[in-house]
Amino acid sequence: RGCTRSPNPATMSAAQELRGSKIDLSMITAPTDPSVRRTKIVCTLGPACWSVPGLEALIDQGMNIARFNFSHGDHKGHRACLDRLREACKNKGVNVAVMLDTKGPEIRTGFFADGAKKIFLKKGEKITLTTDYEFLGSAAKLACSY
Repeated sequence: RGCTRSPNPATMSAAQELRGSKIDLSMITAPTDPSVRRTKIVCTLGPACWSVPGLEALIDQGMNIARFNFSHGDHKGHRACLDRLREACKNKGVNVAVMLDTKGPEIRTGFFADGAKKIFLKKGEKITLTTDYEFLGSAAKLACSY
């Protein structure tokens, strides 16, 4: 009651219209021309696909945008991957956009007094923050990076 089931593509005929649209199943399953596609495929690059053949495989599967995640790795490693991406694009005769996802600010706490690895905060109690990163903290006061 009150629930409607989504159509099952396996049991639909090609001429059946999908609810709420002017498209039918044959339009969904038909081959598409990537040059007129409006959807973009963004691939986050990592060690599993950093090789030229791995990047070429992503291009073959429709990658439009290569995302470099600067939260991991270093500039030298990302530069090497960018060079391999350029080589793969040249080999395939295509252009792929590059998106650099840079790290946002990270607030880090300093070390704690007496070699403690953790502190326990209690709901309702006040804590003082200091930017003196040399300060050894406790549950009452701790250092933070900024």
